Amino acid sequence: MSNTANQIEPPTGRRAEVELGGMLAGLSLRKQIISLALWPFLQNIMGTMVSFVDRIIAGNTMGAEAQSAVFDAMGLAMYVAWLMMILQGAIATGAQALVSRAFGARDLPLTERATGQSIMLGTIGGALSGVMIWSLAPILTHFFGLEGMAAEYALQYLRIIAYSAPLSGVLFVCNACMRAGGDTKTPFAAMTVVNIVNVLLSVWFMSSVMPPEKMGITGLAWGTFGGWAVGVIMILRAMRPSKRSQPVVELKPALLRWDWSVGRRIVRVGLPQLIEIMGMWSIHAFGVWMVANRLKTEGALGAHGMVVQIESISFMPGFALGMAASTLAGQYLGAQSKVGAAHAVRMCWYVAMVVMGAIGLCLVVFAPDLVRVMSPNGGEQAEMAVEVLRYVGWVQPFFATAMVMKMSMRGAGATVSVMFFSFGIMLIFRVGLLAMSFQFFGDQMTLTKVWLVMMLDLIVQAIVFAVLHFRGKWLDAEV
Repeated sequence: MSNTANQIEPPTGRRAEVELGGMLAGLSLRKQIISLALWPFLQNIMGTMVSFVDRIIAGNTMGAEAQSAVFDAMGLAMYVAWLMMILQGAIATGAQALVSRAFGARDLPLTERATGQSIMLGTIGGALSGVMIWSLAPILTHFFGLEGMAAEYALQYLRIIAYSAPLSGVLFVCNACMRAGGDTKTPFAAMTVVNIVNVLLSVWFMSSVMPPEKMGITGLAWGTFGGWAVGVIMILRAMRPSKRSQPVVELKPALLRWDWSVGRRIVRVGLPQLIEIMGMWSIHAFGVWMVANRLKTEGALGAHGMVVQIESISFMPGFALGMAASTLAGQYLGAQSKVGAAHAVRMCWYVAMVVMGAIGLCLVVFAPDLVRVMSPNGGEQAEMAVEVLRYVGWVQPFFATAMVMKMSMRGAGATVSVMFFSFGIMLIFRVGLLAMSFQFFGDQMTLTKVWLVMMLDLIVQAIVFAVLHFRGKWLDAEV
């Protein structure tokens, strides 16, 4: 084992005696993890509930003839919305890595300058991603094999969602900066408002403005836009001091000007993630294209989308713990404690494996009931989703490992290593092996077999990133 790895073995039963910055100051490691993971976990629940509600609204307001087309369109929209958030997420990652390091080092001027630069970059990135989605919407709809009513619904939805991109870009980076300082409650409150407004507007648009068969799923899209708009107003107000409270990260208008000395540090960390996630999205897009165009079963894309949506129940706690690991890694390294960083990440990892493993078993047992909630009419599309879920549940501990390890390395600034291994492994399995599987099985290829390939990819990623973690080189990353 390398010298670096030997240096990060934590004392048995103890954490490093290091004082962190922001709202994490004075807390034990256990309390740090709880304070960082609890509110993002609740936020993820809210977000997933909204996605569920959107599908439930669509499934119960649209006629039986249109339901399958709507679900296919929403399955595509889910992946395209992810594309919209890639650039925003990369900026948010760079912002969180730099701000958390600054908090750990107790460098308040740097936290404020980094926050100002992050908001500027988030606005620019959001606008660029919105233009990209608007321009590519017809091409993507055709690429993923949607036709007729499903293609029309997808195009309508994506064109409206593109308008919300600058709003989500600002909100993402503001939330990331506040989490870096240990304040996860305010981002939770902002996203809660986003989700509540989203649901209320979506229900109103779909049930009151005009008949659902005429509005299609545009009501859901306008509801999403309204939610983001209200959320941005709320988070910007929360970042300004008042007589009653002082934000952990203050937004100073004077710092909303270009400062390349800070901006390039954010870009340096975020750029490798941008390349990684773009590559990952392209690989996922290839898989979705295979599902939509090569599988011979009608409704496979909608079933695939349902599985992803339901599986998100499991990775909600894992993602929250990954966010906690990311912030803690950055702050402990900012405080010059590699021992603290490694120990904090491992604690998050252990909890994530247990929780996601338990939820995975629930996915296996209750798969029919979960699918029935979104697709009350049942049918072949629902049956495909149930079959896949009964396999997906078993790999959730591996998913937890890959998620927490990758997010913690990004939080430490080791985005180049994550990019190389994550993209490389996905390329081997989700492109090479998946293409070979379609070639080998031909017409006998099913959605379940597609997911088995993706599950094998997750298992390998979990093993590789666990090894990288224990080797410890990620602790030497510079931000």
